[in-house]
Amino acid sequence: MNEILCFLYDGFADFETVLTCSALNEAEDYKVTYIAYEKTPVYSSGGLKINPDKTVSEIDGLKEIVGLIIPGGGTRIFKPELEKLIKKVNDEKKLVAAICAGPEYLAKSGILNGKKYTTSADPQSYKEEKLEDPFPRDTYIETRIVQDGNIITAQGYAFTDFALKIWEYFDLYENEQEKEELRKQLTPS
Repeated sequence: MNEILCFLYDGFADFETVLTCSALNEAEDYKVTYIAYEKTPVYSSGGLKINPDKTVSEIDGLKEIVGLIIPGGGTRIFKPELEKLIKKVNDEKKLVAAICAGPEYLAKSGILNGKKYTTSADPQSYKEEKLEDPFPRDTYIETRIVQDGNIITAQGYAFTDFALKIWEYFDLYENEQEKEELRKQLTPS
């Protein structure tokens, strides 16, 4: 079974990954495993309560793991165990996908250096909060979604594009026609 990790934390934006994870869980041979720093309930910005399947620290090997998805959210706490996991997944060239402010975790882990990416976290917000901007802004692209190798990043409003790109990455479409029909149905014109 191909396992895709989805990192959750209090205040994560649930709508940014629901479409993605729903389709992955319905696909044959794929399973989403929800992870967090602790095995206590995590509450989304929309009030959903999710009990993580595992902690980040419990992920020791990547044999069946084919990717990691990180949603955006308001309160982003970056711990060494998540940094280690992000680097490990990236080093093995498995999918690393983050949306909205979620790419901050990728930037802090250093995997966006030299990579094209997008994010909803703008430099001004860091200045206003008197925080150091963790992003390598020289490779930032102002667009809905960016894929650079195994790394997929998206603006928060592009959650359908994010889902479609991840499904494409894992080749979940039956054919090109299905892919185009879903794109037309789910993407604003």
